[in-house]
Amino acid sequence: MEFVVAEDEVWLSAFGVLPHTEAVSGDHLVREVRLPLSESEELHVTWDLTAWSVRVRYSRASDVIVDVYREQVSLVTIDDHRSGPVLEVDYHAEGGRGRMSVRTRPAFALADTFLRT
Repeated sequence: MEFVVAEDEVWLSAFGVLPHTEAVSGDHLVREVRLPLSESEELHVTWDLTAWSVRVRYSRASDVIVDVYREQVSLVTIDDHRSGPVLEVDYHAEGGRGRMSVRTRPAFALADTFLRT
């Protein structure tokens, strides 16, 4: 198994922003992207290339509304949908597989499905 993340150009094309080194840790293997969704909303996505983990935070004004952390991630990609780009995160856990889908348009929505194998 490997950890595959969408190329920087894919993020730029889909959301208009480039990922960069996470400001908090300063570790070049921890990357982040901040996606402004409106004047008061932001989606903040971070991923750790060595720990194979992803964190998705959605905030409105100064309040964190959603904060989801997943380990054993194998894929972080962006799919094109009619309504706009959707962030897809595939992950594994003992006895199961999961997929988190994060939609940013027309409004924020997060679906997280875990199935036993």
